[in-house]
Amino acid sequence: MGNSNSTLSSSKKPNPGSLDIPFGSDTKKSLFQRSKPSFQFRKRSKSSLSFTDSASSNSNTSGNTSHSVKKSNQVVPNHHYTIDTSDGHSDNSLQSGGSNSISNQKSKISSQLKKQFSSNVIGHHGDNSTTNSSTSSTIGGALPEWAYHSRKCDDGRTRHTVDTAPYMLPNDLTESDRLDAQHYLVRFILKGNYNVKIDPDAPVKILDVATGTGVWALEMAHEFPKAEIHGVDISPIFPTEIKPSNCHFQLCNILDGLPFPDNYFDFIYQRLLVYALTPAQRKQVNAELLRVLKPEGHLQLVESDGIVYNAGPEMEKINQLSLETSLRHGVDPHEVQNMKAGLKQGGYTNVNSFNIALPVGDWGGKVGALSRENMHGLATIWLKGEVGKMNQEACDATLAIADKECEENQSYYKVWLVVGQKPSVAATQLKEAKKAAAALVAAHAAHAAAAATAASQGPQPSSSLPISPSSQSVTGV
Repeated sequence: MGNSNSTLSSSKKPNPGSLDIPFGSDTKKSLFQRSKPSFQFRKRSKSSLSFTDSASSNSNTSGNTSHSVKKSNQVVPNHHYTIDTSDGHSDNSLQSGGSNSISNQKSKISSQLKKQFSSNVIGHHGDNSTTNSSTSSTIGGALPEWAYHSRKCDDGRTRHTVDTAPYMLPNDLTESDRLDAQHYLVRFILKGNYNVKIDPDAPVKILDVATGTGVWALEMAHEFPKAEIHGVDISPIFPTEIKPSNCHFQLCNILDGLPFPDNYFDFIYQRLLVYALTPAQRKQVNAELLRVLKPEGHLQLVESDGIVYNAGPEMEKINQLSLETSLRHGVDPHEVQNMKAGLKQGGYTNVNSFNIALPVGDWGGKVGALSRENMHGLATIWLKGEVGKMNQEACDATLAIADKECEENQSYYKVWLVVGQKPSVAATQLKEAKKAAAALVAAHAAHAAAAATAASQGPQPSSSLPISPSSQSVTGV
């Protein structure tokens, strides 16, 4: 799976299943000639999960991510999206119609959430009503639980109420829909929900950090019925009633720590928290995830910096609004580019990463069209939010121009995938032993240096003074 012998394809029409994305009518060549990730998987007896990187052993790979194609003086990463499911059949989940279409899959999961919500939920279909804390939270005619953990903002959207968490995106149903669509987009470009080997017959424990609507956890629970799946999020927009018996959700601010013991999970998945963590908090979260991860367990991070590259003037304005809004909350989106180094510094081992370019617009085919819709959802938040403060009409006009620019410039997002492993018990013990030995050597060296210094200076005169008779204490009369 490590070699990529792909070459630029001819002018044949794109296949919706494999998603051959046209580079342009003038060149009639496929963009995104992406080699498969240089990951090889093997099954080991010690763990239900395994992950290795073959990048170093396949030095003559021809379709790696550093290859690029130039057009109109723009440099665009050259990748190719091919979709293969684990059973060898092509995944046509983005093809319109059929049981696996985006709309059908999305509706199946989203309907589980919406059955819990009333039609007059705050933030749903532009409802501007305020939260009534005395309203019963029973299903069918009242506010959902997340409404009691939300605040109404100036842009009409609701957001969480945890002051210590910088996460700035909404938590209403409009955002839930965007998150669900984003899930299928990410799953499509990464060729699945995970990039490690998971034994379907093992009772593994899996954690979904910032689970959102819970769609990833729900799919994993269905795929691995013997596994124990947990999802945590700061906003309770996940399903609480209709879910598999092996899938569990709970309200949790990860910055306060996870409600799980040490060495509990075989696999931890965290995706798109670019707007949720400051650089210091990201280090804190990495350490907390390492704590609850089993020795030799794996952590998978999927992130984007949210910046649209090859942007035109209007799209660049949206980029700047997203950066300014983020920095106001202490969040630096560019920090996600340092995830690999962060995991290594945080004590993870076997850290591997790769990145891909995600097209924005019809020029990138169906995946580009879906990516554009996701961009619209995020851009609307920036344009109408605390910095942009645009009305809907101005927002729509800006997005219309930005769409044209993305088509002309062949704009794209960058997406990073990083996988790290917790060291084995033996490796940890060896590391601790080396650390203790180094400390002992340093202590001996310091003692020897002090002794040598004292010897070179010779005997020192006493600094104590004799006590006068008058200063002695009286012990009797």
